[in-house]
Amino acid sequence: MPRRSKGPRLYLRAGRVDGRSGRTLPDLYYIRDGSTELGTGCGPDSLRRAEERLAAYIAQKWAPPTRGPTDGPGHPSEVLVADVLTLYARERAPQLADPGATASRVKALLTWWGDKSVADVKRSTCQAYVAFREGQPFARSTKADANAVRRVTAQGARRELEDLSAAIGHWHGEHPLIVRPKVWLPLKPESPRDALTRAQAAALLKAAMGFRKGKDGRWSRLQGSSVANRMHLRRLLLIGLYTGTRPGLVPRLLWEESATAPWVDLEAGVIYRRGRDEREHRTKRRPLVKIPHRLAAHLARWRRMDERWAQRVQREAKAAGQDAPTLPNTVLRHGANAIAGRVRRGFHAIVADAGLDGEMTPHWLRHTCATWLMEAGVPVWDAAAFTGMTPSTLERHYGHHRAEHQVKARRALG
Repeated sequence: MPRRSKGPRLYLRAGRVDGRSGRTLPDLYYIRDGSTELGTGCGPDSLRRAEERLAAYIAQKWAPPTRGPTDGPGHPSEVLVADVLTLYARERAPQLADPGATASRVKALLTWWGDKSVADVKRSTCQAYVAFREGQPFARSTKADANAVRRVTAQGARRELEDLSAAIGHWHGEHPLIVRPKVWLPLKPESPRDALTRAQAAALLKAAMGFRKGKDGRWSRLQGSSVANRMHLRRLLLIGLYTGTRPGLVPRLLWEESATAPWVDLEAGVIYRRGRDEREHRTKRRPLVKIPHRLAAHLARWRRMDERWAQRVQREAKAAGQDAPTLPNTVLRHGANAIAGRVRRGFHAIVADAGLDGEMTPHWLRHTCATWLMEAGVPVWDAAAFTGMTPSTLERHYGHHRAEHQVKARRALG
C-alpha cells in the first residue's frame, strides 16, 4: 500500500557539501509536495517569506487552470534567482579560470537576490543592488576602524552582476525562458593599465626584503621576522615582473609537474601556466613561458633553499619523535603553509612601506611586464605569446609604449 502523501510543506535543507564541486551550499527552505521539490531561496532567518511562498504554491496548485500564454514554468516570475545561481555554481563555476572567486561572488549575490525571482531582474533592482553592495565592507577587511575598512566598489558589484547575467544565460540554455531579462551593469571605466617604473619596482622589492621608507626618504630595517614573512612577496614580485603571469596564478605554481596546477620545469627552463589536464580558457589564456635568465637563477636558488628547509624540518620532526609533516610543494609559501588565495593584503603592506601609491595592486606587475616589453621594442606577436595576451589586446593597451610609436607620422610632418 503506497504511503499517504503529507501534502505541501516546508523543510529546511541543511547546508551540505556538493559532491561535484566540493563547495558548501547554504541552508535553505524547500517546498516538498510528494515527488515535487521547489526551492524558496529563503534561509533560516527568512521563515516568513518561505511560508508566503508555500502559501502561493498551494494557492497556485488548486487555482483554476486559467493561465495565460505568458505564464508557466518558462516565465521569469516562476524561476527563483537562488535556483539559477545554484545551478550555475554547481555546473559552470568549476569550469571557469577561478572557481573560488566565482563562488564568492555567487555567495554575495545570494544575500540580496536569493528571495527574488528572475522577473525581478531589471535596471532599477540592479541599480539598487549596486548601492547595497557599495555600503558593505570588503570580504577580507579586518581593520578595527570602521572608517578605514575597504568597501565594495561599483566595479566589484558590476563583476558580480556579470556572473548573474551568465547564470541566467546558463539556466536559459537548459530551461528556456519565455523572456530572458537583461542585467543592467554600471559603466566600466577605461583601465589605466598603469605600470611601475624601474625605481618603483626596486622600492617594492626592497620593502619585500624587510625595509620601510620613512617620510624623510631614509630606509630602515623592520624588526622581527619580517624578512622571512615576506619571502613569498619577493618571489611574487620577480615572477610577475619577469613573466607577466597573472598574480592569481602565481601562488598555485608548483616545483614539480602536475595535471591540475601550473608548475616550473627548471631543467627545460619553462613555466607551464596550466596543468597537463587543465583546459585553456578563451579569455584568460595560459600559455607556457620560457624563463628569462635572471629569473631562472632566482628560481634555482629558491628551489635549493626550499629543499634544504624541507630536509631540516623533517630532521627536527624525526629528532622529536614526531611524524614527518606534510610540506607545501609550491613556489610561494608562508612558512610551512602554501599561500591560500590571493596576496593582495601583503602586497598593500609593501606598497605602503615603499612609500608608493596605495592604489597599486598585484596586477600592476603584469601591466609592467607588458609595458617594458613594448618599450624594449619586442615584436607584438612575441610579447603576446610571452605574457599570455592576444596581440590585439597588447597593441590596444600597450602599443603606445613602443619605441617606434608614431615615428613615421612625426617624420612625415618634418
